[in-house]
Amino acid sequence: MKKTPPVLVLASLLALPALAGAAPSPDRALLREAANVACQQARCVTASLQRRDLGGGIAEYTYVLRVGPGPFDAIGLHRVVREEAPFRPGRTHRALLMTHGDIWGFDAAFLSDPGHAIPVFLAKNGIDVWGIDLRWVRVPATTTDFAFMKDWGIDHDARDVETALTVARAVRLFGGNGFDRMKLLGWSRGGIIGYATLNDETRLPPGLRNVDGFIPVDIYLKTNDEGFRQNACRRYAAEKAILDAGTFEADNRVVGLIGTLASTNPSGASPIFPGLTNEQAELLSGEATFLFFAPDQQPVPSYHFTGGTFAATPLPSGLPVPTGLLYSPEATWLKVLLGATPFQAERELADSDAAICGAPDVPFDDHLAQITVPVLYVGAGGGFGEFGVFTTTLLGSHDVTTHIVDLTPPDARIANFGHADLFLGTDAQTLVWQAILDWLRGH
Repeated sequence: MKKTPPVLVLASLLALPALAGAAPSPDRALLREAANVACQQARCVTASLQRRDLGGGIAEYTYVLRVGPGPFDAIGLHRVVREEAPFRPGRTHRALLMTHGDIWGFDAAFLSDPGHAIPVFLAKNGIDVWGIDLRWVRVPATTTDFAFMKDWGIDHDARDVETALTVARAVRLFGGNGFDRMKLLGWSRGGIIGYATLNDETRLPPGLRNVDGFIPVDIYLKTNDEGFRQNACRRYAAEKAILDAGTFEADNRVVGLIGTLASTNPSGASPIFPGLTNEQAELLSGEATFLFFAPDQQPVPSYHFTGGTFAATPLPSGLPVPTGLLYSPEATWLKVLLGATPFQAERELADSDAAICGAPDVPFDDHLAQITVPVLYVGAGGGFGEFGVFTTTLLGSHDVTTHIVDLTPPDARIANFGHADLFLGTDAQTLVWQAILDWLRGH
């Protein structure tokens, strides 16, 4: 992994008017030009910059960075920050890059309701929050040829995360925030990508590294549970067969369809889950997400996005009948479903499960013991929860903190705080976000 020395990025940015004293403060053109200069060093091109007012003095800036020659070789780079004025981000001491997982990009995963969103909460408390949209987020539903996705695996994603970090640090430097390294948060598969990013950085001199702290959220890269490992091996075998057959995309459109039907015809009969209404299907996709996995391929027992309640009697088919969500507003969960991307890279899934299975060998887990940055593991009792802790024991980090939201007894795991409740839950700020903020302030 070849990287440009930070001194060259610094020298390039010093040539810009705002740093040279020719302009009193950043504006839209200068913010975009700062990203352009950073991109010249990080082998990308800034295609666009948009601003969205989130209220309360907080704004979201979204860059599109061209990172390759293909039509879909572009990542989104988001920034949620307190402003002094439009296109004048306030100065901050601490910065964080958030990496999403499957199905949803940054906005849908973390900012579906700006009135109750962790990026806004952190920004209000002095954190400069950045986020990435991986390349597949921008692939439209009309796409039919996915040959370009063939090699879009975990290593590929980690390189894009490094590009996002490099540009974010450079733009921060341009704005007078210094050139300190950043914290990295990875939720779900984004956590696997985060481990891969740190694994790659161990091979670099400290001066070329971008990350000085890591928050893996509700995920594992390795497991000491043989049953989970075998399940990953079975998932990998299925994913490899798909790739070998020439299919390189994972189709997420059913998720968006569930949301669309629940939004437009909630009382209609669900074509996805026969016997349920479209609204019940929406709830079931959150409350019983494990149903999307074969019984012998589930990553953890009773895995679900949103904890909920069920009728006492299931359907004759055995399908449980959901009756409501326990922790997150149904309207917010519906927004998340509606924000699903049509496709993502099948190679991503296969690479992840190969790492968990332990075969075939993958390069992005070879140096876990050399990862020494501080770590905060965050888990949900109804998600990966305590099962995500084991991976942190394989690291060389001596500063490891664990924060798991566990609200039910073990025999009621299906009703426990879910994988997405960590960000959507009505009480997520007190149960989850405050712990993340406190850790960021302490590191």
